[in-house]
Amino acid sequence: MKKSSELATRYAKALYKLASDAGEIEKTMEELLEVRQVFQTEPDIVAFITSPLVSNDKKESVINDGLNGNKLSSNTKNFLKLLAKKDRFQVLPDIFDAFQALIDDESGVVRGVVKSTSALESDIKSKIESKISSVTGKKVMLDYEVSSDLVGGLQAQVGTYTFDDSLISHLNRLNEELNRRSL
Repeated sequence: MKKSSELATRYAKALYKLASDAGEIEKTMEELLEVRQVFQTEPDIVAFITSPLVSNDKKESVINDGLNGNKLSSNTKNFLKLLAKKDRFQVLPDIFDAFQALIDDESGVVRGVVKSTSALESDIKSKIESKISSVTGKKVMLDYEVSSDLVGGLQAQVGTYTFDDSLISHLNRLNEELNRRSL
């Protein structure tokens, strides 16, 4: 999982507090996902809004014009305007992640990535999620990736936990054990 910068975490906490006070945490997350979608599909907007050649006033004006008539909540609109004013749009992707992490923490959810040599069947995924959930004591939400780097087995990175049941890790442990015995 990607770790958010300290700056992004501070902004995410401030937005989370505003959303919590307004009882709009879920709505704010949905709005952030919409904004993220725009940023992922419109590279010209990202280039403009993060350009050091464009003044903060111009960025703020464009964001303000773009948000007029938009259905975003006032908290989200004001937050985006603040990012434009402070020239902080370059940390927006990390703010998304930090905001999601705050929601997950509050909800007792932990996210992670499982890498395997081939696509896993749903019953195997369920067993993995169950095992990791019992270790972490939290509800687990996993993304699954096929990785050509693995020779066999799988690796999971969940929160601060790393589960490595790959063939490489087994061979490394065997090598370490043999080296210890030979001393």
